[in-house]
Amino acid sequence: MKVQNKSSNTTPILIGFSLLLIGIAQITALLTLFKVILPTITKSLPLVEVQPAKFSPQIYQLEIVDNRIRLVSKFVYTDATSPKIALTQALKKLLAQSPNFDSTTTIPQRTSLLAIDTRENGIYIDLSPEFTQGGGSSSMIYRVAQVLYTATSIDSQAPVFLSIAGKSLNEDYPLGGEGLLLEYPLTRQKFDQEFLTE
Repeated sequence: MKVQNKSSNTTPILIGFSLLLIGIAQITALLTLFKVILPTITKSLPLVEVQPAKFSPQIYQLEIVDNRIRLVSKFVYTDATSPKIALTQALKKLLAQSPNFDSTTTIPQRTSLLAIDTRENGIYIDLSPEFTQGGGSSSMIYRVAQVLYTATSIDSQAPVFLSIAGKSLNEDYPLGGEGLLLEYPLTRQKFDQEFLTE
């Protein structure tokens, strides 16, 4: 008569049970460790609140729809702390576009922002002489519109005063060879009525 060895059948069960106990002990140890360490890490990390942008300027580009030119806006990301800084960044981005490669602008290449000042009575913008060069009357109108609308993208009611290298654009000093006469202050509503409505 053969006696069957019962210990050989119980060995894998005991090994499996031992491994299960070791695994449970490790998980318990990790959970305990997290309970102790995690609150300490959380308390030591400063909370940083993400503030929404105070100023959201837009640049105004051109788009041709049904053989008509229209202004379209595009938001500019800025972390500016004042309207002046936000508008400076937006105008520089607008002026950086090249008409040779980008049909969305009539602003001549190398036009630069010489100065911008935001005052109670309006926004004063001084541009380089390149702004007056090239193009016909339509080009002149739309380049002024692009600057005007970009400058008033934070406050659409703000009056704007344009100058070229320190000289105000007016009856004595019209814009470009086409002699575009601008009456101040420039506003969106006034400019639309005079130049953009058909």
